[in-house]
Amino acid sequence: MSLAAKPCVLIVDDEPHLRELLSDALEAGQYELLVAASGREAIDLGVRNQPDLIVTDLCLGDCSGMDVIDQLRQYRPDTPAVLITGHSDLATLSLASQRRPVELMAKPLDLERLRRTVRQELDRQVTDDRMRRRVDRLRILARSINLQRKGLQNQLDSTCSQLTNAYRKLSKQMGMQKSVMGYQQELIAAKNDDDVFRALFTAFVHNSGPVYGAAMVCDANAELQLAGRFGVPGPDSQTFCLALSRPVIEDVLVEPKVKHIDAMDHLDRFPESVRRYLVGLSILAIPLIPSEGQMIGLVLLYRKGEQPFLASDLALADEIAKSTAAAVQRND
Repeated sequence: MSLAAKPCVLIVDDEPHLRELLSDALEAGQYELLVAASGREAIDLGVRNQPDLIVTDLCLGDCSGMDVIDQLRQYRPDTPAVLITGHSDLATLSLASQRRPVELMAKPLDLERLRRTVRQELDRQVTDDRMRRRVDRLRILARSINLQRKGLQNQLDSTCSQLTNAYRKLSKQMGMQKSVMGYQQELIAAKNDDDVFRALFTAFVHNSGPVYGAAMVCDANAELQLAGRFGVPGPDSQTFCLALSRPVIEDVLVEPKVKHIDAMDHLDRFPESVRRYLVGLSILAIPLIPSEGQMIGLVLLYRKGEQPFLASDLALADEIAKSTAAAVQRND
C-alpha cells in the first residue's frame, strides 16, 4: 500500500441492502471502496485493482466468499479479509477460519466493530509498510556501507601490497648500490687485471651464489686472449673455457652488450667435444667497453646444472661493466 494513497477496500455481498449497509459503514472519505454484487464481479475487480482488504459475505450467489479470497490471494497472498456469515455450524466456521480472516463476523453486524476492525487492520498495514521500507532503507544503507568497507579494505590491501613491493624494490636497489659501491672500492685498490677479475668474480658469488668464469682481454693485435679462469671449487680447463668462449665472442662482437645465453639453445654452435657438458649451462657475457666503440675485453660467467642467472645478476653486470673496463684499461 502506498503511504500517500487511500487504502482500497473491496466489499462483496449479493444482497443489495447489505452492500449499501457495508458501504455506508465504511464511507467516510478514508477509503477507496470497490463494491461487487457477486463473486465473479468481485474477482474481476480484485484482479484489476489489488485491494488492501476484502470484506465479503461467506455465501454469495455464484460462489462463496472463501472462493473470492482464494482467487485474489493468488495475486496477493497476504491480502487480509473480513468474513461475514449468517451460519453458525462448526464445519462452515472451520472452513472459514482456514482462510485466516482478520475477523469472522456474524450477522446481524456490529458496524462499529466492523469499522474498528477495518481501520486497525489498514493502520497495521501502513505501519508494516513503513517498517518494511525503513528496514529496506537500512538494508540498502548497510549494503552500501559494507561495499564501501570492502572497497576501503581492498584499497588498503592494494596500498599495503604496493608499499611492500616498493620496499622490496628499494631494498634490492639499495643492496645493488651497496654491492656496486663495495666493488668500486675494490677496483680502486686493484693493482692488476687479476685483482680486477677476482673482485668481479667475488661480487657475483656474493650476489647470487657459486659461479664459474673466464676473463679475456685484447692483445696488441686487438684479439681477445684468455687472461684468467675462476670457479668454485676450482676453474674449468683452459680448453673448455676457450671452446665455450668462441661462439659467445661472435655474438658479442655483433651486438656488444651484456647478454644472457642458454647454451642448449645454441648447441650446434659449440664444438662437439664440449656439448655433453652444456646441459643446463647458463652463460652471462659481459663485454668490457670503457668508451663507445672500444671493446678491450670480455668476461664470461657461467652456471651449471639448471641454475640460471637472476635478473639481479644482469642488473649487476650492467652496473659494473664500464667501471671494470676502465680499471682494466688503467692497468695497461
